[in-house]
Amino acid sequence: MKRKIIINTMIIVIAAVLLTFFSVTAIMYAHSVESLKSGTKHEAKILKISIEEEGVRLLEQEDFWSEDRRVTIIGKDGRVIYDSVIDADTLDNHKARPEVSQAFVKGEGDALRTSETMQKKVYYYAVKLEDGTVLRVSSSMDSIYRMMLGMAPYMVLLIAVIIGISVAVICVETERMVRPINEVNLDKPLEEPMYEEFMPLLTRMDHQNERIRIQMEELKQAEGMRREFSANVSHELKTPLMAISGYAEIISRNMVKKEDIPEFAGRIYKEATRMTTLIEDIIKLSRLDEQSDMMPFESVNLNQITSEIVDTLQVVARKRHMTIYVDGEMPNIYGVRQVVYDMLYNLCDNAVKYNRDGGYVHILIEPSVKEGYAVKWSVRDTGIGIPEEEQERIFERFYRVDKSHSRETGGTGLGLAIVKHGAKLHDALLEIESHVGEGTCISVEFPMDKAAAI
Repeated sequence: MKRKIIINTMIIVIAAVLLTFFSVTAIMYAHSVESLKSGTKHEAKILKISIEEEGVRLLEQEDFWSEDRRVTIIGKDGRVIYDSVIDADTLDNHKARPEVSQAFVKGEGDALRTSETMQKKVYYYAVKLEDGTVLRVSSSMDSIYRMMLGMAPYMVLLIAVIIGISVAVICVETERMVRPINEVNLDKPLEEPMYEEFMPLLTRMDHQNERIRIQMEELKQAEGMRREFSANVSHELKTPLMAISGYAEIISRNMVKKEDIPEFAGRIYKEATRMTTLIEDIIKLSRLDEQSDMMPFESVNLNQITSEIVDTLQVVARKRHMTIYVDGEMPNIYGVRQVVYDMLYNLCDNAVKYNRDGGYVHILIEPSVKEGYAVKWSVRDTGIGIPEEEQERIFERFYRVDKSHSRETGGTGLGLAIVKHGAKLHDALLEIESHVGEGTCISVEFPMDKAAAI
């Protein structure tokens, strides 16, 4: 049995390490290729704007490109007008190149193929300029290959070290643990206890077996949510970072007119603000996930919080000719003031963001008619509404019903997740009523034991 455990464990460890290595390598390669494509397209679009403003002479004045980057200008007849690497007069007609022909027809095109000129695998991206010529930017895959080859020796060494340490640990620990464990019935540890000293552990094990079986499914779901959350956070942070990097690079290379610098700086500030808001929302969710006993529960005045929120949102509402109504007055509740504020603010903020111009937002505070609940706080809008099939998912992290509208309004996709976790912390009930094109009403009902009549 001991030998079988050692062999099987070693196989699993080796397989896991190798699978991880190949998976990480494949993911890194795919990500690097996509980043190279994205960077090439981004640079081409920036260069397009600059060339259309200053002409091809911009390329002849200064060398902007590394050995892995190549810039070509192709005339309407396919003749090469300019090339940053090779004399344009020595190049043949490029009209038949896949990316160039696509650009002439569709305005842009791309291709990943082996360059006839450079004899290496290259990604090409071509875009049509206003004068009918085509700008093509190409990026060599050599940088990716060099990175992968440079990492290979370290990865192999790391794998060997991990496997070696794992084998040593497996052998030692198996020898030490197998003897007493082989005599224990893990499914029913109390039936034939072999050692009296094991009784406390076996008793807890027996109690935990049932709990473990129940929690396994919950753990699987939680792990899936964690991985999805990590992927979403990476994606959401990457977008503003790429924008900030791009704008900053343009400015640093003096590719922007002086009068346009404030506009570019404003874009950088907007993206930085968006990233800050996202990080703040992530921190709020993390604190709510912990549900720390240190959270300061106190008497919270819903009317006062609602008034503060309305005052904050009035500026945006007036710009869009919206009216915000508040009706009702109720006793205080017992809760965490900042969490309650964040919950209600996110609900009101969404009611304004996803509303139509000239619409209204109605906030109502009233006694709850449901058994066990004391206070009902609700907000109703005349906005775009939420399809019925998506109403159960709107409280998921990073889930957006209208992704394009969320980007325009600067939404992070975490607002309603904060509402959900805040409601859970206060044992509150969340309900939603919505019809597409007519509006949405979301209510929060606080339980009796959270009501504090003061």
